[in-house]
Amino acid sequence: MSASQNTILRVIHALTEIAGYVSGIAILAATLIIVEQVLVRYVLNAPTIWQVETAVYLLIAATFLGAPYGLKHNAHINIDILVIMLPRRFRERLDIATAFLALLFCIFLAWRGCVMWWEAFEGGWRSSSLLSVPLVYPYALLPLGMILTSFQYIIKLVDLASSMGAQRQTLEENMKR
Repeated sequence: MSASQNTILRVIHALTEIAGYVSGIAILAATLIIVEQVLVRYVLNAPTIWQVETAVYLLIAATFLGAPYGLKHNAHINIDILVIMLPRRFRERLDIATAFLALLFCIFLAWRGCVMWWEAFEGGWRSSSLLSVPLVYPYALLPLGMILTSFQYIIKLVDLASSMGAQRQTLEENMKR
């Protein structure tokens, strides 16, 4: 692997780790905000204004910024009760096919997210709540998360393909002996 590819991988992995930690902080912040809202509204009988919208934006951030982190650390949910019964070579090909389809889906979401973000940017869209948040900020989370997830899927596909190639080469060497 060349030095430039290695640098690109390090940057993608570093951005993924940062996104994962930001995701965790967003979940913690959303939880604390919701607890604060419950206390203010039901204990102090005071109205709340900003808490729900802010918590929703934080949970959106957690979802889209946590996706590449989960993929990198193989933490996504896998239902493999039937898949584990398949032959190893078929499972490997199935892993590649599903990763490729997921990559296409992430690229599509990133593209549509960029279009939506650009429309919000050009139109100066704001939320209709009292906060009137500029929507370019929460709308940026979708393409950002999906672009980073797409990069993680590309890395996963390269890893899967190279491990299949290495296994095939080992098998051929063992057959020659």
